[in-house]
Amino acid sequence: MASSGSITTGTKEGRSVTLSWSLSSQDIANNTSTIAWTLKGSGSGSGWVMSGGFKAVINGTTVYSTSTDNRIQLYNGTVIASGSLKISHNADGTKSFKLSCEAGVYSYAVNVSASGTHTLNTIPRASSVSATSVNIGSATTISISRASSSFTHTLSYTFGSAKGTIATKTASTSVSWTPALTLANQIPSTTSGTCTITCDTYNGSTKIGTKTCTLTLTVPASVKPTISSLTVSRIDGDVPSTWGIYVQSKSKATLTINGASGSYGSTIKSYSISGGGYSGTSSTLTTGFLNSSGTITFTATVTDSRGRTSAAATVSITVVAYSVPSFSSYNSQRCNSGGTISDDGTYIKATVFYSFASCSSKNTVTRSTYYRVAGTSTWINASASFNSGTAFTFGDGKISTETSYEVKYELTDAFTTISITDIVSTASVVMDFKSGGKGVAIGKVSETDNCFEVSEKWDVKVYGKLLSEYIKQAIGAIYPVGSIYMSIKNTNPSTYFGGTWVAWGTGRVPVGVNANDTNFATAEKTGGSSTVTLTTAQIPSHTHAKGTLATASAGGHTHDLKNQKTSWGTSGGNRVLIDATSGYSAVSNKTTTSAGSHSHTISGSTAATGSGSSHSNLQPYITCYMWKRTA
Repeated sequence: MASSGSITTGTKEGRSVTLSWSLSSQDIANNTSTIAWTLKGSGSGSGWVMSGGFKAVINGTTVYSTSTDNRIQLYNGTVIASGSLKISHNADGTKSFKLSCEAGVYSYAVNVSASGTHTLNTIPRASSVSATSVNIGSATTISISRASSSFTHTLSYTFGSAKGTIATKTASTSVSWTPALTLANQIPSTTSGTCTITCDTYNGSTKIGTKTCTLTLTVPASVKPTISSLTVSRIDGDVPSTWGIYVQSKSKATLTINGASGSYGSTIKSYSISGGGYSGTSSTLTTGFLNSSGTITFTATVTDSRGRTSAAATVSITVVAYSVPSFSSYNSQRCNSGGTISDDGTYIKATVFYSFASCSSKNTVTRSTYYRVAGTSTWINASASFNSGTAFTFGDGKISTETSYEVKYELTDAFTTISITDIVSTASVVMDFKSGGKGVAIGKVSETDNCFEVSEKWDVKVYGKLLSEYIKQAIGAIYPVGSIYMSIKNTNPSTYFGGTWVAWGTGRVPVGVNANDTNFATAEKTGGSSTVTLTTAQIPSHTHAKGTLATASAGGHTHDLKNQKTSWGTSGGNRVLIDATSGYSAVSNKTTTSAGSHSHTISGSTAATGSGSSHSNLQPYITCYMWKRTA
């Protein structure tokens, strides 16, 4: 590209002709350039040379022409002709043009000529365009840089397969555009994409060029998948459907995500439901038995193809507490028909204490009583129901005084049947020998061959002590004060052994006393922790990733690592040399005046690693209840 130029013919008699041009102006709107041209004599010869037949052609236009008969005295510098010419550029603003000139120098025939191709400065045509990246649904500004205020522009966009017009032949150089949220449909599996803005530049009705720019369109964070609802339905199992409730450890629940959908083109890729100790990754979840009571809240979310998660949907249910029926105590004794306790009565009087779960008054319990001669296999239904803590009688006078009886009390609710068995001894006598056998009994009738029996109502003294006291003394010898008792049942051992017991070692593991270790030197010393955060001294020896260290030199020395040579000393002084290639020709002093001691200061730090979090300090364990006897 150029704003001026020239061509010169060959020389005759020291004279030549030069056609020169220079750019006068450019019309951006009309895409034209105007040049000034001059045709004049040139060359190194002195004086004049008669010449004629001049002709100058620029961009195909003959701007000057004479016949060979029309001759002039042509000096170096003689202006033959001059003028101006308007040249139209190509549509893109570029332009190259040809020019030529000829003459008859010292001759009536044309004998010198020249030609060439020159390129004009490009006229700006298509306007440039730029835009800022933006969230879809929010406004962005499209900026247009134009060469002429008369230019107008049509703006359009392409995003995926979507296309549209933003503005038509606008004269503005700043256009606000809000991409519609529906454009998010074009990127269902990602959160952003590249949009192309096209700017067509017009001069009047003529399209003179096109340029483009790109920007990133991002799906706003508010565009997420949605859930219409999370619903729950009961699975009753053994629970009567008429109850219409959830029962602890007996009911299950089915959770269903309803109306899950992506947003603006996204699809649902994964599901999550959790609650009540259960979780799942499908649109439905059927729990196991609901093992806790009270309010249970289930939570569900979905994640779409963009990796975005919906707001949580929840649903809550109420689970009624349930536990199997249980007996707390019972007592069975012989009595007469009126219910008065009698050692030789032929009825049985009983008092039973029990409990059961009412399940919001939906559950009931059936109470049954059975008895049989001890050791036999067939139970007799006493047809006697009972209430907790209320004495009742049964047996109809059929309870033989000469036989012990097993009595069974049974509780049956909607789910479970439990029972306990008691023994009612024979009638009370001082001593009895088994008829036809070899048994003997004290305080009761003898029932078993080759056996010495004692009524459960009689005590026995051993060396002047009651047997019960003797047993307690024996147990006291086994579990003296300070003893530890372990069990998987949470029942205070005083129930079994007497004495006073307190819970001991809750949440701790016992360790044997070790007088040689201060941690374990005395009994009931506590210590330790379930989690530990290591100190610096406790961290194992290890390396770090490369960091940055700096040293401050001392002692006046240099190191040349590239050439592997080292020298010590001060500038201009004697040096100790290592490496024959050091560049020094000799060692001028073979001894040093000092030991050459010096120090370095290291600063900086290594790259950090680790989080400093605590870690579990628990060994494999199994839990139980522990008690310590204190009296």
